[in-house]
Amino acid sequence: MSIANKDIIEKINLAIKKSEKYIGMGEIASYIPELANVNPENFAIALVDTQGHTYEFGDTDVVFSMQSISKVISLIMALKDNGYDKVFEKVGSERSQYKFNSVIPIDDKPANPLINAGAITTSSLIMGEDVIEKYDRILDLIKQMAASDDIGLLEEVYLSEMDTTDINRAIAYYLRSKGIFDDDAEKVLDLYIRNCSIGLTAKQLAHIGAILANSGKDLNSQKEIISKDIVKITVAQMASCGMYEISGKYLQDVGIPSKSGVSGAILGVVPGKFGICVYSPLLDQAGNSVRGKNLLKILSNDLDLNIFL
Repeated sequence: MSIANKDIIEKINLAIKKSEKYIGMGEIASYIPELANVNPENFAIALVDTQGHTYEFGDTDVVFSMQSISKVISLIMALKDNGYDKVFEKVGSERSQYKFNSVIPIDDKPANPLINAGAITTSSLIMGEDVIEKYDRILDLIKQMAASDDIGLLEEVYLSEMDTTDINRAIAYYLRSKGIFDDDAEKVLDLYIRNCSIGLTAKQLAHIGAILANSGKDLNSQKEIISKDIVKITVAQMASCGMYEISGKYLQDVGIPSKSGVSGAILGVVPGKFGICVYSPLLDQAGNSVRGKNLLKILSNDLDLNIFL
């Protein structure tokens, strides 16, 4: 990218200013009680480029739960453990027109790895002796990608979700009844909810995006953390399915492979350039941050980040 660092900062500040008209639009994800306690005015944006330079604005030290962004990591780990053929024998690769927690797009198998049914399926493919060992492997990968050990389970969020996860429990048992996995449905569900309840900051999540933008390599040592083939599959799924039922329109408008979570975060990956995290808890009807998705649209235009141009 030819823009000087100070110009990037100026352009991001201007984009943030433009996005202020979306303040107050949307609703908190109150169906998870603990998420309803989040300050709706929280706002952060962080960008990390593939050279490791960080640009951060707003509440970038506020910790939030990964929620559905963890599905990206579950997909990566399932691919590492099993390979492409076995993973996509169990889960599809096409966008669903239905909500992220719907049972409708399961059919013979879940529509893609980034809806709830798909992520429950990829969770069942992660190797380990028990739930804790599997979770620890996921957490270790997240820490490595985020270049931070200060990441862990948000116990209150985990317990809150486990108490209110009837739809996901139904999905897990349905998947097991169809033979998509043979493991104990409660244990698979537990791992899935644990992954969603991992807490981190916008800076840490942007660094994870930068690893993907850097073809899976560490930003300093250039040592491979994730194979380039797995990165390509993962970023392609983010582009086509990462924003739920509005994924097609979002990709058309923004042109940045992204994955949202109902905590209000959006992870964006601009291959070869940036990892981006925007955090703003008020959501649209599809479960995506209203200010976040619009800020990413503004940034895509102002910083020329659209992958199709």
